[in-house]
Amino acid sequence: MCRKLALHDLEKQSVKVTLKMKITVGSETEAYELITFGTKFQKNSSFYLQYAEENEAGKVQTTVKNKDNEILLLRNGAIKMRQLFRVGEMTKGHYESMYGMLALVTKTKYAHHQWNDMAKEGRFDISYQMQMQGAEPGQYEMTLTYKEEA
Repeated sequence: MCRKLALHDLEKQSVKVTLKMKITVGSETEAYELITFGTKFQKNSSFYLQYAEENEAGKVQTTVKNKDNEILLLRNGAIKMRQLFRVGEMTKGHYESMYGMLALVTKTKYAHHQWNDMAKEGRFDISYQMQMQGAEPGQYEMTLTYKEEA
């Protein structure tokens, strides 16, 4: 009998995660950086990176899924978010917080994932324009690096 592997059954590798984000709306630019710890693992043809963060709203568990030519960003906890990145395409998503749900429209300029087996580190580079609930669109540059812990 073939048993389907659940995500918690997979071999997970601990990683140190660094998220750098630059957001430009109009003439205003803000940047922030988060350093945290998480896990990476492979399931079938999909790669997963998971990490936790805490912000003013509370705890958030983030999952980044890379499969074929798309990257899916899922956040659960104090903030719930679903955002799909496909280069050159407009994709719909949502952002939900204690203030309610907002519709997202994302146009991805580039979304790239690479892994260096020698250095045991990888990175996601994503550049996109996002409009939230019809507001002025912002330009987002996201770099997510992760390195295996010894």
